[in-house]
Amino acid sequence: MGILFGVAAALCWGVGDFLITHLTRRVGTGRALLSIQVLSLAAWMLLLLGQPALRGATPALWGILIGTAICHVLGLAFVYRAFEIGTLSVVSPISSAFAVVTAVLSLATGERPPAIALGGAVLLIIGVVLATRSATSSPGVGATWRGVPEAIASALAFGAMFWLFYFFVQPKLGYVLPLIVLKTMAVGASVVAYLSRSRGKEAPRHALGLGVALLAVGAAAADTLAWLTYIWGTSTTYATVVTALASLFSVVTILLAWRFLRERLAIHQWAGVGVILLGILLVSL
Repeated sequence: MGILFGVAAALCWGVGDFLITHLTRRVGTGRALLSIQVLSLAAWMLLLLGQPALRGATPALWGILIGTAICHVLGLAFVYRAFEIGTLSVVSPISSAFAVVTAVLSLATGERPPAIALGGAVLLIIGVVLATRSATSSPGVGATWRGVPEAIASALAFGAMFWLFYFFVQPKLGYVLPLIVLKTMAVGASVVAYLSRSRGKEAPRHALGLGVALLAVGAAAADTLAWLTYIWGTSTTYATVVTALASLFSVVTILLAWRFLRERLAIHQWAGVGVILLGILLVSL
């Protein structure tokens, strides 16, 4: 079941990123980040109902939780900005490299998945890079570095966040209350970012309307479902494997762009999809 949950998380995050890309380009990073995080926080507040009271939280554990939330906020800010200003097929695979960061930290912490599963996870990461590498990303053929530094920063932040959450936070505090803390800090940071940029030189964006609202609701719902399926997956199998599967979200995003935006896929991108399928097969053995 952990394999299915990991794939489900990838599907949800992939759909969410596709919606986020449209939203950021309509209303800007500040508005998009704020609206989605407020809606996500509301969803997790509803999920908190009926949860048992929290016990055993030490000051050190709260410190780790705050550190996890800071990584979450940084990852969100950087990836939203990368999606706004960068080329989707370039920045998406870079941001999905958080799986590498989480895997390295997990192995250093002592997690030891079977060799065949670890090999499948490596193939998944290679396949993601191939499948989401832009067909025009070679030097001098429309390549751009816009959004790349932000995408790298988001991968580092999210990789550390998932590692902290899985190994230190979730075993002691569960997942609902910690995610409320993460989303609350994200909302606070979003308010500050939005107010700061609204006083700056950011150009006016499209007026809010039903289409924008639906994009925000859809992205928030996809993010919440992705988190739930990721957590359920890590409760049944290795975090390294589930995180590698979840990193397939960038492939989902590119396939959606191919289907709905008529973006053509190059041969190496289709080859990447094949490598990913092989990786999933190895991971699931």
